[in-house]
Amino acid sequence: MTTGGEAVEWQVCPATEGHYPRLEELALRFWGETKVDNFGRAYDVLKLPAFVAQAGEEVAGFHSHSVEDDRMNLVMLNVVPEHQGRGLAKALLGAAVAEAQKLGLNNLVVATSNDDLPALDFHQRAGFVIAEVVPGLLVEHHGRVNEGFAGIPVRDEIRLELLVR
Repeated sequence: MTTGGEAVEWQVCPATEGHYPRLEELALRFWGETKVDNFGRAYDVLKLPAFVAQAGEEVAGFHSHSVEDDRMNLVMLNVVPEHQGRGLAKALLGAAVAEAQKLGLNNLVVATSNDDLPALDFHQRAGFVIAEVVPGLLVEHHGRVNEGFAGIPVRDEIRLELLVR
């Protein structure tokens, strides 16, 4: 991969303890919190296994996940804007699929909000299908309707799944 004319060698690898301060910084930058609710459960991304996309010491993105029964829940996946469009999210997703397969799991699941059109596009292009929509869940969780991407009201949790075996 290249950045500004320079060749940059991006690698995706399991997060180590030393990566977690950066993961916290990125989670706060994107979501304003490290705790995420999806699929009816609460998760703290700082307590979950993760993979990072890095070049040297620079961490440009990560995913965190939870293993439950025969599936892996992709709890958070983020790539900083200045490094988007370089295939890092796709590489992070590929690492999640490979890890799920290694663990003998059947499905990879992810939840997003109804307004997150970039996430819906990304995941569906990667082969995920919409498995369920939970109307009003995010209003119930936040106690109000928030404005989301492009002014779309944030109301519903959309759950997607990918068969990985």
